[in-house]
Amino acid sequence: MLLEWIEPAKEKRIWEVVRMCEDEHKEYYDQFNEALNRLRKHVPIHAMDDLNRLEDLFLQKNSSLNTAYNYGFGDALKLSKELRDLI
Repeated sequence: MLLEWIEPAKEKRIWEVVRMCEDEHKEYYDQFNEALNRLRKHVPIHAMDDLNRLEDLFLQKNSSLNTAYNYGFGDALKLSKELRDLI
């Protein structure tokens, strides 16, 4: 029951962290995007799908934040329980 209440708050926090990371690393996305756009001018049309796939993969990197946050949250719950059991 508690986890049902926590889940929306955790999801909200994950997206806050994603936005903070995006803001903090915006220069990397800008550099990647500039390089990608330069390549698009010279890459044959049959290779455009590969460039688009690279961009998609680069943008999906933040999905690992979701996984990392969930693992960290789970670890914190386990640690909290273990500490309570010790007391």
